[in-house]
Amino acid sequence: MNGTVIVGAGAAGLSCAKHLRQLDEARTITVLDKDPDVPYERPPLSKALSGAGPVSGGADELIKAGIDVVLGAALSLNTAARVLHTSGGDIAYDELVLAPGSRPHRPEWVSDEVHALHSLDDSRRLRQAVSAAGSAVVIGGGFVGAELAASLVSAKVPTTFVFREDALFRNRLGEAASDFLTRLHAEAGVKLIHGATVADVQPRQPALVHLTDGTTLYADLVVAGIGSHPDTGWLGDTELLADDDTIRTDACLSTSAPGVNAAGDSVSWIGFDGSLMRSAHWTTARSHGRHIAFDLVAGTHTPFLEPPYFWSMQHGSLLQGIGHVDPQVSDIDVVPGTGPKPGLLARYLIGGELVGAVAINHPQGFMAARAHVEQRAASTPVR
Repeated sequence: MNGTVIVGAGAAGLSCAKHLRQLDEARTITVLDKDPDVPYERPPLSKALSGAGPVSGGADELIKAGIDVVLGAALSLNTAARVLHTSGGDIAYDELVLAPGSRPHRPEWVSDEVHALHSLDDSRRLRQAVSAAGSAVVIGGGFVGAELAASLVSAKVPTTFVFREDALFRNRLGEAASDFLTRLHAEAGVKLIHGATVADVQPRQPALVHLTDGTTLYADLVVAGIGSHPDTGWLGDTELLADDDTIRTDACLSTSAPGVNAAGDSVSWIGFDGSLMRSAHWTTARSHGRHIAFDLVAGTHTPFLEPPYFWSMQHGSLLQGIGHVDPQVSDIDVVPGTGPKPGLLARYLIGGELVGAVAINHPQGFMAARAHVEQRAASTPVR
């Protein structure tokens, strides 16, 4: 028996490995990753720059649990022979779990002097740079960029937040949540520059950030949080990839190859309602790993019905989201917050049916909306 091989020791792979061991003490489990610091928790990387930093436990925890940890890169996959080709040699498998994660986008203006935040080493370098910075520019209007900007101003570093969208999170969350978060950042002292694109970054002291409209920004610290893409190039010779380079699975997180499942932010799967789903959030990645572990041990093939959940803490305000959150296809019903902090609940409806929700400082409203969305997912026959 060759056992179960897991590619990737991020949230999905780590969750799968730990749950497999809890459920099956005798199973042979091998985890492959190219990051020498794994395993460690990625969420604190952008959520706690000014607090205690993320700590790597190394591979000791997995090894003590009887899990083999292999440092190396996946190079290619022979699904017919059930062999994974890696930089350290070939690994045969009975079951394979693909959880390779993603790689940060690297435009031409990104250099070693422009900080990213994707690995533990990135976090170490950034935390050291923050301690000596008198000013910062954060590039990229996603959750990582917003959390970085919030953490930097919390650390008393004057921060300019540059993003391409006309309004912060407008396309992702809708007008009400966008306006709320824009006010939140502005009132905390973040300078927001919207509708802007970076042309070049000159790594001087201070660095010069040139925008395409001719504006030049000066900063001791430049951080790029401009998104990522699936780390799946090594699977190009297989038939497992969709057009967007994600690993395509069915509703049960199984690929078209026998014995191969996939989990995490490099995966697109068929949702409970028949729609194609993808989530870049670590909470869903963990749930993917747990779901696959239970299926492998039980020998079952069950649909993954859990709606995507995410959260973000910005300037002391908690943002939570559940389900299908897409203002492009949904009607949005907004309920003002009633708690001690300003807040709101945005309910996303399609055909009058609640399909998703986003709450900012509105825990009770979110709990009710989440229960409804989860019940709908659990009771809807998988298409």
